[in-house]
Amino acid sequence: MRADAARNQRKIFDAAKAAVAQGDTGLTLNALARLAGVGVGTVYGLFPTQRAMLEAVVEDAVIELNRMAAEAEREPNAQHALGRFLDAALATALAQPGLFEVLITVGDERESLREAKIELVQAISRLLARAQPNPLLTGENLLKLLCGLIHAVNEHPAERRAAAADAYLSLLRTGLTTGAPA
Repeated sequence: MRADAARNQRKIFDAAKAAVAQGDTGLTLNALARLAGVGVGTVYGLFPTQRAMLEAVVEDAVIELNRMAAEAEREPNAQHALGRFLDAALATALAQPGLFEVLITVGDERESLREAKIELVQAISRLLARAQPNPLLTGENLLKLLCGLIHAVNEHPAERRAAAADAYLSLLRTGLTTGAPA
């Protein structure tokens, strides 16, 4: 790859990452081109769609969730491991705008993201199986429930989000540890 093309790709990715970090998860590719100071065609060459851009920006966060799940799997206390993973996963998702949108949808454009999400669901399933011999949820269900928590927490005013996250996680942990309903 030519040096100028590599520089342009870096500028585009950095501009996309900065905009999404500021909460602009609906950034258009035309606006991204303006932000990066490059032509629209250059942006479309890197990201064929707005969704592909968002996926590229948040993919590292999905990989981080996988790392946290793998770390939790190594903890000897299964209940504690699952609880710590849920705490860390919610904090990560709340800190990364756009992650909720990517986690909740099924149709991913980037193969690497699709694979990372499959690995995440499998890791969550293993965590659940360790914590509950007959889990009430699948890993996919728990991931969707976590996405619901992300959405619910984000509906609160900023000053109440930490308390809301704690309350919702407490309810989730309680529900996961009480066993099957009678």
